[in-house]
Amino acid sequence: MAKKNAKTKKKKTSILIVAKQNKAGLKHAKKLEKLLRRYTDDIHVDKSTAFRFKRLGTAVSKFRGDLIITVGGDGTFLLTSQRANVPILPVKIEGKGFLCTCNFDELEKNVKRIFTGNLAVIERMRLRCTKMPSGKIEKYVEKLHRKEYPYCINEIAFARKRPSKLLNIQLKIDDVTFDMIGDGMMFSTPSGSTAYSASAGGSIIDPKISAIHIIPLYPFYSKVKPMIIPSDKKIEVEIKGGDTALVVDGHSGEYFSRESKFVVEKAKPIRVITFDEKNFYDKVRKQLFE
Repeated sequence: MAKKNAKTKKKKTSILIVAKQNKAGLKHAKKLEKLLRRYTDDIHVDKSTAFRFKRLGTAVSKFRGDLIITVGGDGTFLLTSQRANVPILPVKIEGKGFLCTCNFDELEKNVKRIFTGNLAVIERMRLRCTKMPSGKIEKYVEKLHRKEYPYCINEIAFARKRPSKLLNIQLKIDDVTFDMIGDGMMFSTPSGSTAYSASAGGSIIDPKISAIHIIPLYPFYSKVKPMIIPSDKKIEVEIKGGDTALVVDGHSGEYFSRESKFVVEKAKPIRVITFDEKNFYDKVRKQLFE
């Protein structure tokens, strides 16, 4: 029998580091890269971090490796999750970090598990918002390019652009119409139910439940109440009066005038990595109620 000359090559784990753009975030990104190089050389950094390090970076949306590690807090994770196509390990170095699954000390202690596969994967629901064409020109352009916004893991909010002017928003669910006048309307995931949604009077929802939470923002003489609906529903949104700001996870959005129409619906979930899955209710009690 002929001897095998070719050696079996070990698959390298490809990792992208996304850092919060402050002194602490960049410092921990350098520390993390040094830590990871004990196990793999296939390490990338996001473009903003690479610019600070004076080297070439990789766009989150174009990264097709094995794992993204975010170093910062909830904001860094949320911004990354809008564009990510691979699992994310969100690491907290400062702030509340409610959505982060570990802190930097825990990461250092468990870093080897990233390469042995001894990890847990959690799917977090995301929402997407699509602007629908209204005129002939828009309908023609829509055939070429449909206007979609980044996926959200927390919430999509339609808020009034001008503080002195109320919004008139119309919702349609299963061909049933609801009208609301007030500051705006929010559509939250279960993950987002502990964030802006909770501040606006929404319910806290276990992230294992697949649902969309609809929360009217300070309604003015409106009988529409918060609703929790199945995640497979498509919600049609129309701005009937006033100028609105569309905001996705507090990061991105645009301004629109009346008669603008949108569809809000469930998107592809994001996979989140954790070393040890924590009790959701214990986390809520400790971080939100104490």
